[in-house]
Amino acid sequence: MAAWCYVWRKYNGWMLDRAQENMEGAKLARRAVELGRDDAVALGRGGYALGFLAGEFESGLVFLERALQLNPNLATTWVLSGLFRNFLGEPDVAIEHLAQAMRLSPLDPTLYHMQAGTGFAHFLAGRFDEACEWAQRAMREEPNYTPASAVTAAAHALAGRPQEAQREMAHLRQVYPALRVTTFTAFTFRRPEHLALWRDGLRQAGLPE
Repeated sequence: MAAWCYVWRKYNGWMLDRAQENMEGAKLARRAVELGRDDAVALGRGGYALGFLAGEFESGLVFLERALQLNPNLATTWVLSGLFRNFLGEPDVAIEHLAQAMRLSPLDPTLYHMQAGTGFAHFLAGRFDEACEWAQRAMREEPNYTPASAVTAAAHALAGRPQEAQREMAHLRQVYPALRVTTFTAFTFRRPEHLALWRDGLRQAGLPE
């Protein structure tokens, strides 16, 4: 659980010493998968953290897949696997895994994570209308959820709807004025074209570098 907290802190820009925090988080993740070899929760969260904190995506994927084999009914692991697949350049697989999570836990209190992740997957696949639809579902659940708002703005921009994009970006920056393009591109994207697409959408929507 501790390793997962480091990923969340990194995403939200709460780290004071990013390199030190990443190192410590990766250390905890390795310990989690070592001690929890037969624990789907430990393997799923540890594998996810290894990918995002240590850049060990191949190892992280192995642990996530092992977690799903151990407990295919654990919605949280399907969520983590779906989000992980987005950054591995497999948006259609991400959509499948997030859909499975929603089937297993349709009333989950973190449903907006799954919906926003699905929206992001559609965005990476170039399906901007679907991206907006899913991201806006997430925002109905959690109006100030930063990733969903960013996906909505970027998708509107690349779909040729600049007014909608700018309106959503204005809302996002009102809630989090310190956000920059670099905030949303700190993670490693396996496919450079996905990173370029994401950056372009955010820039066109009006987010500063």
